[in-house]
Amino acid sequence: MSGLISLGTRTMFAAQAQLNTTANNISNANTPGYSRQTVQLETAGGQFTGAGFFGKGVKITTVERAHNAFLSAEVANTAAVAAGDATRLDYLQRMEKVFRLGESGLGFAAGQLLNAFVDVASNPSDASARQVVLSRLESLASRYRSAAGELTALQQGLTQDLKTSIATVNELTQRVADLNQQIARVKGLGHQPNDLLDQRDQLITEISQFIQVTQIPASDGTVGLFIAGGQRLVLGNDALPLTLVPDPYDNSIGRLGLREAGVDRPLVESSLGGGTLAGMLRMQNQDLPAAINQVGRMAAVLAARLNEQQALGYDLNGNVGGPLLSTGSPRSLPHASNTGTAQVTVAITEATALEAADHELRFQGGAWQLRRLPDGAWSPYTPGTQVAGITLSVPAGTPADGDRFLIQPVRFAATDLRAALTDPNGIAAAAPVVAAVSPANQGTMGVSTLLPKQADPNLGQPLQIVFTSPTTFNIVGTVSGTPSTTLVPGEPIRINGWELSVTGVPQAGDVIEVRSTAVTAGALASNNGNALALLALRDEPMVGGETLTDAYASVLADVGIRVQGAQSSAEMSKTIAREAQVARDELSGVNLDEEAARLIQFQQAYQAAAKVLQVAQQVFDTILQTAGR
Repeated sequence: MSGLISLGTRTMFAAQAQLNTTANNISNANTPGYSRQTVQLETAGGQFTGAGFFGKGVKITTVERAHNAFLSAEVANTAAVAAGDATRLDYLQRMEKVFRLGESGLGFAAGQLLNAFVDVASNPSDASARQVVLSRLESLASRYRSAAGELTALQQGLTQDLKTSIATVNELTQRVADLNQQIARVKGLGHQPNDLLDQRDQLITEISQFIQVTQIPASDGTVGLFIAGGQRLVLGNDALPLTLVPDPYDNSIGRLGLREAGVDRPLVESSLGGGTLAGMLRMQNQDLPAAINQVGRMAAVLAARLNEQQALGYDLNGNVGGPLLSTGSPRSLPHASNTGTAQVTVAITEATALEAADHELRFQGGAWQLRRLPDGAWSPYTPGTQVAGITLSVPAGTPADGDRFLIQPVRFAATDLRAALTDPNGIAAAAPVVAAVSPANQGTMGVSTLLPKQADPNLGQPLQIVFTSPTTFNIVGTVSGTPSTTLVPGEPIRINGWELSVTGVPQAGDVIEVRSTAVTAGALASNNGNALALLALRDEPMVGGETLTDAYASVLADVGIRVQGAQSSAEMSKTIAREAQVARDELSGVNLDEEAARLIQFQQAYQAAAKVLQVAQQVFDTILQTAGR
């Protein structure tokens, strides 16, 4: 009789446990990170009798969660990659809005400025035409300042987001360390703390949204988390905090670090893998500097070429033309660990050769070395020589071995680009020299307006071009170097920094007179040679072999390619992460239909067990009644 009651009781307890567990599964069907739990049963063994072994019922061994360590790690890793790609895409799309299309773009404003010299060239004395040039100068400068300001604001917002994300990661890792301690404490009880394990797995997945981690389980039930190729983040119940350390060159930019024993150690950011932190740092270290440098290069080249050409002419007041645009100065930033006293200066010496890239200068082994960031290799460098349109000098101090400097040739502040001219009379429309054919010429030759093209010691010196045949000529007067004395159809004559186009066919003995411009009000008011040269900048390949408008189109294309590439990566990584989550859910997730079926199954088992007890009670009552007779 006692055996029947014992069997029924054991069966009822097992069914009740299964009902409770199933109800718990249903309750947590929508709980993030919850793993479906099942009651593990085994037979209680048999009892030997002369008639054989009789079963003693069922016993509960444990409550087990449906979990696969590989699938959980895959969910965390793919989520990290997806989060990093999505974050970078978000920032790139914000950056893309800086580079506007059509009439609101930088390229259009630059074209409008250069086109404004058409009216000045048509009527050099027209004050209204000159005023239009000044207005468009300020409009162009304003747009460049606005673009630079938006990019700077994007960097500042990114830095703030880095700080917020780091604070969140530190909170999550500390909670993982606390759970590690709780799990290790109950490890010796012989059963897995399923809910604690689920909570820890969910926290690790949340951490992976910010920074990709490698999980290494320990024998005591704890899990170690490692980042950046093996740097300890969580070990046992100890979590090291992430920090944002100042860049060694520019303290307005933050770098990811790890604090250990009170010391902040910078991490190798290229080895972080995925996560929003990795996406933001990639944006900060690669995409954003490229955009800032491209805007800065266009501004620097345009300002330099405008000012160079302006300086070759005369304004209405008879003065050599002053600057039209002003830009900031290139920057040389010393590394925070430098121990020497050397000072490095940088100057733009050939604007059209500028690259949209920073450089790093290092003093190593008694010699200077230079590399282009981020893709260049170190190469020897002699201070005072030109490279990529810039010249570096060490005017003072002595470098120590290992000293470094970050060279930023075109990364100017948002407020640096300004219109430097306010007086419309200051536009230097007049050329320093004029040309005319001799009245005694016999051929059909004519000349176009003479254009000053570059600074030259003999620019403005009078001379004669005397033709000895329709295709050859002699030069009478002072010249620089050894200019060609052959006339090539369609090609201009270039002497002493100016350029002169010849029309028609000259004859032997024909003469072109080149003389200095008379610096008088009448002569300056009608001379448009330098205005035409300023207009010609519109078609000059000045930025990396491209015109200014083409260069801006290339920048738009570069930004667009980055956005498209990031969008493709984000969509792909999102799909992979979703598939990993589906695979994990198929094993660990709660299916309400299945749980409902199990609920009926376990309910029937419970009812059957109760029936066993009822039968046992009836049998017991029958025995009592029989014995009472």
